[in-house]
Amino acid sequence: MCGDGLTVYRAAVVKGCTPRDGAPGCLLRMGLLVPPVDDPTVLVPVSPEVAKAELVRPIEESLERERLHAQQIDTSFVPVNAIYTAAKREHAGWATPIIGEQVIHSTLAHAVRECREELMTVQPGGDRLSYDLEDLDHVRGSVRHRALYQHAVRTHAATLRHIERLVEAGGEVRTLDHVFDRLIIIDRTVAYIPGHDDRRTTALEIKQPAIVSFLVQVFEESWERGSSVDPGASRGVEPDIADEIQRAIMRMLVDGHTDEAIARRLGTSRRTVAAHVSRIAATLQSRSRAQLGYLIATTGLLPLDELAESGGCGRVPA
Repeated sequence: MCGDGLTVYRAAVVKGCTPRDGAPGCLLRMGLLVPPVDDPTVLVPVSPEVAKAELVRPIEESLERERLHAQQIDTSFVPVNAIYTAAKREHAGWATPIIGEQVIHSTLAHAVRECREELMTVQPGGDRLSYDLEDLDHVRGSVRHRALYQHAVRTHAATLRHIERLVEAGGEVRTLDHVFDRLIIIDRTVAYIPGHDDRRTTALEIKQPAIVSFLVQVFEESWERGSSVDPGASRGVEPDIADEIQRAIMRMLVDGHTDEAIARRLGTSRRTVAAHVSRIAATLQSRSRAQLGYLIATTGLLPLDELAESGGCGRVPA
C-alpha cells in the first residue's frame, strides 16, 4: 500500500467515489478502485474481500493446473514403475550398474537419505568423486555413521575439516595405513562400490545378501584395526601411526610396488612416499630398489606375519 493510498481509499468509501485523476496507483493495482461503466472520470471503491479474491484467483488457478500436471506425471509413471520392477525381478543379478557421475550422486544421496540405522563408508584419499559423502545433511540424526580413511588424511586440512563436521554430527572416524577402495554400506542390506572404469564414472549397487554380508565383514575387520581420529587435535601424525605408515611402505616395497602405486594406496603424494623410501634406503645402506626390498625382507624390519601378508617370504631367501 502506497503512502496516501489508505487516506484516498477511506475517502472514496465514505463518498462512494473519487476523481480518477491523481488516484494512487497502488489502489488501482490492488483492485481497490475501479472505473464504473457510465463515468470514466471517477473511480468507485471495491470491498477488500472482493479485490483480494480477484488477485488471488489466477494464482490459485495456476496452482491447480500445476497440481493436476503433477498428478498426470505421477499417473504416467505407474506402468513404467511396474515394468521396471518386473524386469528387475525377472533378471535380478548380483549387482546393478550405475552409469554417470550425476546418476551416481543422485542414487547415493537418495539411498543415504533412506538409511534408518547404520551407514558404513570407506573413503580413500585422492580426488573427490561422486560417491564421496560430503553432504552431512543426507545422514539422519539417529543413524550410526562410521567412516574409514587412510592415515594420510591426518595431515590434510580440508579432509580434517570435513571429518570434524562429521564427528560433530555424531559420526565416528578411524584411519588405517591403507584401505581397499571406496565402499558405502547402508543398513547392512545394500552396498555401493566403484565400477571398473579408470575414470570412475560408474558404480555398482549390490543387494545380494551374501555379498553384502561379506563386505560388512571386511569393513568390520578393517574398523577393528583402525585408529580413532580426533579432528580437534594438533595437525600431525602420532608416532605409532607414523610407524604403521612406514611398515606399509616397506611391505609394498617388498612386493615390488612403485612409488606412484604406493602413494595411490596410501592416499598421499608420490613425493612423500619417495622421502620415506629414501630414509629406509639410507638406514639399510641400500644401493638399489631391488636390494632395498631384499634387505627389508631379511633384516627383520618387518614382523614375519607382515612379511607373510606381503608375500615377501616366499620370494626372498631367509
